[in-house]
Amino acid sequence: MRKVIAAMVMLVPLAMAQAQGPVVWVASPWQHVLKTTEAGTVKAVTLVAAANEYEPFRVIVRAGGQSLPEVNLTVPDLRGPGATIVAANLTLFREHYLDIFAPSYRSTAPTGWYPDALIPFVDPVTGKNLQGAKYDATPYTIEANCNQGYWVDVHVPKETKAGDYRGTVTVTSAGQQVADVPVTLTVRPWGLPDSIAMQSCFGSLGSRLAKQNSVAPGSPELSEIEDLYIEAFLGHRAVPGSLGNIWPTVNDDGTVDDSQTGERLRKLVEDDHVNALRLPFSWGAGPEKCKAQLRALAGYLRQKGWLDLAYIYLRDEPNNAEQYELVRQQGALIKEADPGIKRMCTEQTVTSNPEWGTLVGAVDIWCPLWGLYDEKTADERKAAGETLWSYTALCQGKQPPFWQVDFPPVSFRAPFWTSWRYDIKGFLYWSSIYWDAYEDVWAKPHFRDKYWGEGMLVYPGPPAGIKGPVTSIRLKLIREALEDYEYMALASKQGHKSKADAIVMALTPSFEQWEQDPEAYMKAREELAKLIH
Repeated sequence: MRKVIAAMVMLVPLAMAQAQGPVVWVASPWQHVLKTTEAGTVKAVTLVAAANEYEPFRVIVRAGGQSLPEVNLTVPDLRGPGATIVAANLTLFREHYLDIFAPSYRSTAPTGWYPDALIPFVDPVTGKNLQGAKYDATPYTIEANCNQGYWVDVHVPKETKAGDYRGTVTVTSAGQQVADVPVTLTVRPWGLPDSIAMQSCFGSLGSRLAKQNSVAPGSPELSEIEDLYIEAFLGHRAVPGSLGNIWPTVNDDGTVDDSQTGERLRKLVEDDHVNALRLPFSWGAGPEKCKAQLRALAGYLRQKGWLDLAYIYLRDEPNNAEQYELVRQQGALIKEADPGIKRMCTEQTVTSNPEWGTLVGAVDIWCPLWGLYDEKTADERKAAGETLWSYTALCQGKQPPFWQVDFPPVSFRAPFWTSWRYDIKGFLYWSSIYWDAYEDVWAKPHFRDKYWGEGMLVYPGPPAGIKGPVTSIRLKLIREALEDYEYMALASKQGHKSKADAIVMALTPSFEQWEQDPEAYMKAREELAKLIH
């Protein structure tokens, strides 16, 4: 949990004379800071975090009457009570701006240059400066009278001692000091678990990665790149819908050969804490072959103790009588193959049209849109032993949070609080790398000319000189919200569920009634923290 307090920042004059000098200030991750946003007054950073948690902060550098050349930031070790959080745990990014020339559908935000992609200062794999980057992080020249945001991720290692840790971020231009920004981090006397409380499916990878990186599908080069994406998502407590080559070969006699895949799957589940496994579903291969494969995979996972993590993604968003019937047929086949396999459908618990019939009996995991969540029938399905996930796409519904770049950042926090309120166990985002829809995803991620950033939460790495993904501010905010969910889960496990529920309910009584003041969530998170020991 972060709070910011005012403090003096020493400004050192640059050698070049400027009619108006640069301004360095601190912004909340939960506010939009456009290129033209007026400079703030907060000059220092104060953070609070548990061990094994990430906590971000932002330093905004505003150029004066002239451009500010070759801007760079450096971060130090954070020194605390007989201990140190080394600088390697502070990751620096430059915020990349998009020209949002027309608001997203339903957005009332002003037009302007919004930050989204986060370009790392160094290659996340090699630790070296970016090579061949069209979009580099540093050094960087800031236009006159414009802001440039810098994002810093602070990771608190698991064994970090509780207490206050301090350091100073230094901003330079052309090698000369512009400002010092003091940082104070208070580490809580407990930590977040390695396990992930909320299940999720953040879309598939594979083919789009191959196309964007100009490598062959199924090649070792693609596997290497895909692994970097998987690692990045898991580092944000988010689980991709595809995890590379993890499924064993099912032989004609029904036996399973995992000699090439078994260790990878074990590592993902046991070491990397993957909590949701989307099973392959060869519906088009014919019923008998499909059932045989599912039966073999279910037996394999049951033997490993992982069958409870597995699910089949049924026909997506069924929306007529024929599609409802297809879901029922798919559900019946899976149940016949092995009733232990969960069946997930992106549909609300109340039937769209009574003439289409019901999906009850065919679905184990219901995944409604936020704007179509029906509390009465959802409670009925949970009482029957079924599970609720949720999802968002486009700007559907009356007043749920919307996930386009130009909607308030708190929109990425509120739905996970509402998920706790409704005992929703999982979340689905239809794609995190739907780059095919965009002419230039780095310049104009404008889905159907209506939705900025729809279907993508990361940017392709090659334009920034890296193989893996370039993350976004939106993905960072989702990570913060998933860590909120961990706070709720911890408080509940320690016997304070009713109190945690009350704290959450006060802010998010429903998907369409939710607190829009970011500060309210910060205060509520502190209340949750007080319940945990």
